[in-house]
Amino acid sequence: MSDPAFSNDDATPVALDEARRHLASSIDSRALELPLLPGVAAEVIAGSVDDNADATRLAQLIQTDQALASHVLRVVNSPALRAAMEIVALRQAISRLGMNKIREIAIAASLSSALIEPAYRAESQHAWKHALCAGLWAKEIARACRKNTEMAYLCGLLHNIGTPVILRALIGITKSRLPQRDVATLLAEFGAATGELLAREWRLPEPVVATIKWLDRFSESGAHADAVAVASCAVRFARLTLAGELTHESIGKPDSIDHLNLYPDDVAALLNLRDSISEATESMAP
Repeated sequence: MSDPAFSNDDATPVALDEARRHLASSIDSRALELPLLPGVAAEVIAGSVDDNADATRLAQLIQTDQALASHVLRVVNSPALRAAMEIVALRQAISRLGMNKIREIAIAASLSSALIEPAYRAESQHAWKHALCAGLWAKEIARACRKNTEMAYLCGLLHNIGTPVILRALIGITKSRLPQRDVATLLAEFGAATGELLAREWRLPEPVVATIKWLDRFSESGAHADAVAVASCAVRFARLTLAGELTHESIGKPDSIDHLNLYPDDVAALLNLRDSISEATESMAP
């Protein structure tokens, strides 16, 4: 699960406080190494907010990366999405499932390689799976309250993009893997600030930036409060889904549900989607 050169066997873990100081200094000085946004992902994301985007251009974009094209077709033919006949071409997939669904799959697939950190593979894979699940839930929650579903998907999918940046930074700070509890502490403290830096570097849409920054305080996000509330609700749904604990009782009634005017019947209808969301998450995970 980790690089043999980066093991716990004969190294002394760096104290949590030292890692905390290093991260705080790197964020303040904008010295964190930020991954590049894959070119295909940048164009597909731009297309997701462009009303003039067309199926031909989307297929061409995906086909510029053979590995990405293969991944998209694998997901399209997974049990979660499988049609009566196998889909063998991207244009066929777009015709069958629609541009929005293929864009979702392509964005996730093109970003996953940039956001999985081998030395902390288990942690980064869990974070990415949670992001996928949150993106899928955000789309359905947005649909239930008549908000922009494509932007909701991006906000949910990218809400925790600071996680792999921090995990990568820890490799340079430490000579051994930090204990999981210490990693969780650092992610809680620095994840949002790091994610905001990356989102601005990648020039992501402002609702996405606002989601990363204000996820736990959506009421402070001004004009983007609705988008952030959708993402906040989706993140809650995703956490409970992955834990196998998603029920009406476990959801409760957080402020985000009140803000979005989701009634008990709306929540019940969303809960009926939990199996399909779980299957789609598994099919899209790396």
